[in-house]
Amino acid sequence: MLLYLNADTWSDERLAEQVKQARQDRLKIVMAHENDLDRGGCEFAKFFETTPQELINAGLYDALAIACFPGLHHEVSLVLLAKALGATPVSARSSIRDSLSKIGRFTTVPRGSTTSDPVVTEEDSQLEQLPEVEQV
Repeated sequence: MLLYLNADTWSDERLAEQVKQARQDRLKIVMAHENDLDRGGCEFAKFFETTPQELINAGLYDALAIACFPGLHHEVSLVLLAKALGATPVSARSSIRDSLSKIGRFTTVPRGSTTSDPVVTEEDSQLEQLPEVEQV
């Protein structure tokens, strides 16, 4: 479960019930703490004023929340959040190749060809030359 924490998070009582149920079901709860004021970001201390006391006492905030920062740090914040949710890194080359093979780019036949054998186009062969991208 992703629990997005901003200034309005606990304005709906139904959320508290959903979080209680998730904890009871022993679901992993990943918390994203919004720090961008334009998106309702606030100091983390505010959550100790607005979160139902029952959830605080039960240890909801014992786990660290992933800080979501604006600007230059936004992309890094999203990567950290994705990792916390279980995402795994893939190389750019293998990701592109996998995506293209799923849509049939590696099995195209040139116009006018009578063969049914798959061929690799010049554009596709350039993908072979792509360097590996360093993972963050």
